[in-house]
Amino acid sequence: MTLTSLESYSWPHRAASLPTERDFDPYGGDLDCQHALKIFGGMPLDQAYSVFLECPEIYQEDFMFMGPRAFAYYLPIIDRFLREVSSNCKFDDCETNILACAIEGQLDYDPLNCSEELLREVRSLTDFVQTSTSRYSGSKVIRKRIRTTWAKVADKLTKCEQDAPSYGG
Repeated sequence: MTLTSLESYSWPHRAASLPTERDFDPYGGDLDCQHALKIFGGMPLDQAYSVFLECPEIYQEDFMFMGPRAFAYYLPIIDRFLREVSSNCKFDDCETNILACAIEGQLDYDPLNCSEELLREVRSLTDFVQTSTSRYSGSKVIRKRIRTTWAKVADKLTKCEQDAPSYGG
């Protein structure tokens, strides 16, 4: 799937407005959250995606630390990247695994407040990655590592889906 613009891509859980400083740093003064704000703050999705592509091996960790509302807003960046990257690209298994850890950490943050739509979007991405590991590496060992890492995301999703009071999926 190739997306021409993240702005035109329909993400039902995405907030209508850009995340605020508080959305990035709900703790007030967390240095990792502030770094994520410095990199992506105030950027619409297409601009933030372009910035991410400049250095995904560095910026991937910002998704771990930004607050949940900012993460929900910028999740399309992760989705598009993982659906478009291929094994002949220099950004492969390392980013694939670290982005999985970022998603898993976000699901740990406040799992009962994850919207049904967010959980569905993460489930769709998780299913895609687990069934498409050959796009990230030609190595069987690395593909197995990717499946293992994303299986942890799938397990966390299942727990969130079971715990969410209104989740019907």
